[in-house]
Amino acid sequence: MKIKGFAIFVLLLINFLGFAQEVSRVVSLAPSITENIYLIGAQEKLVGCTSYCTDAVRDEVPQVGSAVDINIEALYQLNPDIVLAMKLTKPQDIATMERLGINVEVMDSPRNFKEICEQTLHIAGLIGNLDEAKKAVAEAEKKVNEIKQMSSKLPRSKIFFQLGANPVFTVLENTFMNDYITFCNGENVAAGLTKGTITRESVVVNNPDYIFIATMGGFGKEEMNVWKTYTGITAVKNNKVFLIDSETSCSPTPINFVSALEDVFDGIRTK
Repeated sequence: MKIKGFAIFVLLLINFLGFAQEVSRVVSLAPSITENIYLIGAQEKLVGCTSYCTDAVRDEVPQVGSAVDINIEALYQLNPDIVLAMKLTKPQDIATMERLGINVEVMDSPRNFKEICEQTLHIAGLIGNLDEAKKAVAEAEKKVNEIKQMSSKLPRSKIFFQLGANPVFTVLENTFMNDYITFCNGENVAAGLTKGTITRESVVVNNPDYIFIATMGGFGKEEMNVWKTYTGITAVKNNKVFLIDSETSCSPTPINFVSALEDVFDGIRTK
């Protein structure tokens, strides 16, 4: 029985790898998926993307809407071998694509660095270029481990990481962005919250040693100026309020994660 089960597993693996090798037309419905496709060197297979997929739009890859609003007709005409989507895409659109006979793979948003790496490998397994993906993941893991080791020698610090304004929105635990904080030997001042909204008064009470603000939507510089008026906060007193590029910090790929983590680490270790 064990031999039979192993044989079935081998056959499934062979079929899976065979499918990946046959994939030559891919539509991506999320910027992070598109960035992963470029990361593993499979961009020549990309025949469709969203209007927010910067690299692909620059390369004039046909656009089929956004992650939320898909032009099904335009997508269907691209004749994809596979469509890669996140759960932001409407379930009814997924169902429509499947009824049209389109192969759709829907993925969860990664909750931590480990899942980011796993997703990159998963995408490569679906469309090919697995060796390139393994190399990219190994390089990212090596750099992350180096930063974690160096950070372990730094004093424990309290960190506030802001993602939005009006209302103020913060990084929560159990998200991949929280790893930027914990990997740098930090404590998230929003720990325990279940919703991302937070009051400025709550941030002041928690008195963070460092404040990081994503640049998303251009609000970052304005928010930096607002926080600098709160002169009682340790981060403000010590000039430890930083902007973080949202293009890297908010888009979960191994290379983006490393870039954002380096930015956080540089801010913390700078005297």
